[in-house]
Amino acid sequence: MNSENGSNTVTAEQITLEVLASQFVDAHRRWLNPSIEAYALEHPEFADEIRDSFPVLIAMEQWKGNQEFSSLRRQLPEPSSMKQLGDCRITREISRNRTAIVYEAVQGKWNRRVLVKLLPWKSEMTPRWQERFEREARLVARLRHPNIVSFYNSGEDQGYCYSVMQLVNGVGLDQIIGYLAGESQPSSKRIRADLNCDQTEAVARSLQKNRWQVFTGIALQAAHALRYAHSRGTLHNDLKPEHILIDAAGHTWVNNFSLAQFAEGALKQQPAKTLSYQAPERFQGQNHEQSDVYSLGVVLYELATLTPAFPSRNSSALIEQILNQEPLRPRAVNPSIPVDVETIILNCIARSQEQRYRSAEALSVDLVRLMNGKSVKRRTKSRRVFRRNWIPFWNRKSGQSAR
Repeated sequence: MNSENGSNTVTAEQITLEVLASQFVDAHRRWLNPSIEAYALEHPEFADEIRDSFPVLIAMEQWKGNQEFSSLRRQLPEPSSMKQLGDCRITREISRNRTAIVYEAVQGKWNRRVLVKLLPWKSEMTPRWQERFEREARLVARLRHPNIVSFYNSGEDQGYCYSVMQLVNGVGLDQIIGYLAGESQPSSKRIRADLNCDQTEAVARSLQKNRWQVFTGIALQAAHALRYAHSRGTLHNDLKPEHILIDAAGHTWVNNFSLAQFAEGALKQQPAKTLSYQAPERFQGQNHEQSDVYSLGVVLYELATLTPAFPSRNSSALIEQILNQEPLRPRAVNPSIPVDVETIILNCIARSQEQRYRSAEALSVDLVRLMNGKSVKRRTKSRRVFRRNWIPFWNRKSGQSAR
């Protein structure tokens, strides 16, 4: 058997549980997301021990990662104190939270308006974190898709790490959801002053007028973005309403790809609002394409019902709910939701990965079927086939299903 880096060969006679554990930890430290179940299936003689002990190894590695993560953080600069980052002249601060500050800037070389995200990482990183930051910057810089906000470059300046991205004049889905739900203070303050509330109202009115047609269009464009990114070996890892933007033309953009992974070691330290969009397996040290599909499903749940799938404000209680409970079915919250819309959402957010869409491609296929008036089916172990007349789903009466 070859080790993960391929440099050493271990014969079958030399395989021990300790060797497997060492290989597993090494793969985990190099962000390869090794699968516990794959190890167990490949080595059935140790299957029970692997399933029992490897989760403990992951927990220990996550604890170490949390310590490193905390040591790398530094205090973010005060408002209005940052004037320049690299070749970007800061024009104003758009938003800030405990994980980043977002600025609007002009990038000198191209004289273009850009978005600059300043991260609270010390420049003098450990080599392992530095390598990861640079690797992810290279990965996300290769993404060129009409539904993905372009990543231009990253750098270090004044002791901070930062990334430079395309500036999209759009509003986040959190703003749209907040408006439709009647909130006076949506969860994110990301709406730009030069856009004011008119654009939020325009998108919200479009959703109110052609609710499920527009809903499906947003979902399909976001799924296309994920499908493309996954085909390029890049996960999002932090998909939530504020990272999906709608511009003035109604076009959907997915933002904040991959560099969000940098904070993965401190996942459980994130606020409850962020945790609520994370897939169950992420809290067990696993992360893959289906995890992004789950996160998109939770966003769609909230857009359809205007309520969170998991409403707890306590992080520990929230993680417990995500790991062990199912949210209310969307139609139990809002009976006007079409049956097939609910089915797609449930296929995204199934706790069991066997019952979840296996990829963003599979989700896209069902969304196209939905737009074409075809049936979609619940992903269960049973394989019943449903048929329906070709009636666009947004023209059907509430609750009408295939016959």
